Amino acid sequence: MRPAKRPPTALIACVLGSTLLGCSSGHTMYTPRVVARGELTASYDDGFTLWAGGRKVAESYDYAGLEQFVRCVPEAREHARQASQSGSTATTLSTLGVVLGVGSLGGLSGLYFHDENEAAMGAILGTGVAVAVTAVVLGALSRRGKEDAHGHAFDAMNYYNDAVGSLGATCDDLTYPPPAGPAPPPPASEIAPQPASDAAAQPAPAAAPGAESPSSVEQPSGTPAPPPLPPPR
Repeated sequence: MRPAKRPPTALIACVLGSTLLGCSSGHTMYTPRVVARGELTASYDDGFTLWAGGRKVAESYDYAGLEQFVRCVPEAREHARQASQSGSTATTLSTLGVVLGVGSLGGLSGLYFHDENEAAMGAILGTGVAVAVTAVVLGALSRRGKEDAHGHAFDAMNYYNDAVGSLGATCDDLTYPPPAGPAPPPPASEIAPQPASDAAAQPAPAAAPGAESPSSVEQPSGTPAPPPLPPPR
């Protein structure tokens, strides 16, 4: 009695590897329109794209051009460089995974020796399974690299926007436009109290009861009396 054959195992492994190497698609539905002159924004259409001033600056997965755009902010430039490196590595691993995943289907050719040489059939099918597993591993590493690239790219965008982009400037033109509205009033704690004016009129003290008015004050005794008035004519 011949041992049971297990060709479906290789087929399942190959299909699984091809499935894991793929990714679902999606896209953003709204693009912000009220942004500063040099501010970076992101959109998604089966991959992230960074925009500024109505033009594409960089896109996943290698984010080429992002480091040059944010070069005037050191933190943003470093994250952009790491995003480019992670994205390039992820693209290479993904390409190798796809090639090996497709190549693993060649292991099914071992079924040709099903009735002629079972040892050869097992070797070929086993090789196909090993190649498929390798493709799955490369696909997993590629996915991790893509996630790292996205994280560094968004960190670069945020650092740049906080320092330059959201203020209306760019690394090519570090001119900050004036604010559109009036300047806000200073905080109440910074307003110094104003001293009272010395020229303010002070109310006269009320006269004490029984006090004589200035007109009724008697003249000193040594003062001569005024001359009498001439008689009327």
